Amino acid sequence: MMKIKLNFFKKLMIYSIFLTFISVAIVQILNLIFLDNFYVYRKKLELPLVVKKMERLVHSEKELNNYIEALKSDGIQVNYGNMNSNHRGKNIGKKNNFLMQNTLILNEVSLIKNKMGGRYLVYYTIVNNQPLTLILSLVTLENYQYEAILIQGISMFIAIFISLLLGRYFSKKLTQNLEKLNITAHKIADLEFVEKLDIKTDDEIGELATSIEKMSSELNKAISSLKNFVGNASHELKTPISTINMISQNLRENYNLTQDERKNLYDLLIKESNEMNELIQNLLILSKITYSKNILHRENFNLKDLLQKIIYKYELLELEKNIDVELNGEKDLAIKTDYKFFKIIVENLIQNALKYSLENEVISVYFNQSFIILKNKTYANLKEDSATLLLPFKRGSNTLGKGIMGSGLGLYIVKNTLELLNLKYEIKIIENNFSFIIYLD
Repeated sequence: MMKIKLNFFKKLMIYSIFLTFISVAIVQILNLIFLDNFYVYRKKLELPLVVKKMERLVHSEKELNNYIEALKSDGIQVNYGNMNSNHRGKNIGKKNNFLMQNTLILNEVSLIKNKMGGRYLVYYTIVNNQPLTLILSLVTLENYQYEAILIQGISMFIAIFISLLLGRYFSKKLTQNLEKLNITAHKIADLEFVEKLDIKTDDEIGELATSIEKMSSELNKAISSLKNFVGNASHELKTPISTINMISQNLRENYNLTQDERKNLYDLLIKESNEMNELIQNLLILSKITYSKNILHRENFNLKDLLQKIIYKYELLELEKNIDVELNGEKDLAIKTDYKFFKIIVENLIQNALKYSLENEVISVYFNQSFIILKNKTYANLKEDSATLLLPFKRGSNTLGKGIMGSGLGLYIVKNTLELLNLKYEIKIIENNFSFIIYLD
């Protein structure tokens, strides 16, 4: 069996026509089932109201006669004492003999049929000690039922035809925008980014178009940044790999090297290996940061204890340069965030401070419930601004010629990790004084 494939435009049209047909059909069916009963019900409520008004006019014969004439034009026949709505030369006795064949209940509306099948609503009561009978013929409604059904059927087909035209117009307009979104999505999938979609609507499709525009722009920026990052990472890895390869070949092929020369080459191998290892570790950290937005584990921990553990970790570097690290803050200060990622931040900041500080200097770490400040003196005044220092593989100009190892990813990792934890930060550079501030609230 062949499956018929319909596009969204045809589906929307069929759905619109189907809804219109169902709506009109329901109206027609309800009319056929309930219209007659509803009409009779309304008239049953109307007749007692007519009696009440006649009771108010009973003392004014002229007004009463005028009202009876008005009722006659509405199809209500009135028999009141010696007065009736056919008193102008008509004999109602013969015409309404069928009433004598039925028992009328006082103050109630009765539905009566005559021998010819005609239906009447009759209301019998007493007004001013005179019998009053109101008779409403339902023959008119029965005569027009066929015509009413016919008109309703014609109306249904007209409504469906109009809905077909309007449905085609609005469906086409709607699917045009969806087609544009579909084409744009395919372009983005093929890395062809768009800046603006020509869709101007104030509904969900307009919001979707705006979201796709934003997504396209952000993806374009992210991919451009990724390309630059991969290029820089490749370049940074290429240098130590080339150096290690060159040294290894020299050690293998040169048998005339002295013991000191071999030791220097081995030391250089270790240095390059360490730099490459640091770079790879930093790249792994960045990868972890990128894919950890939804798996943060926030917990309370003691800030001073964490700082002391990290300082102890880099104690050897402190001793080499005779640097003191001063901690100033509350002893039992607890903060709540992801411990592992916050540790990465503090480790990189302290490691950077130790690397780029002068010998025999002091690194100050001040912390309270609101912020942490790490402050140190650098070798020389920094020429770069704070935004430049946060770029990947960027190292300050004051490190040139100092022989300081590093990949230039430390502050970039700090920046990305702080953004992951939704923590604000600030860098202040005054001459050769470098301060990094993390806001905790």
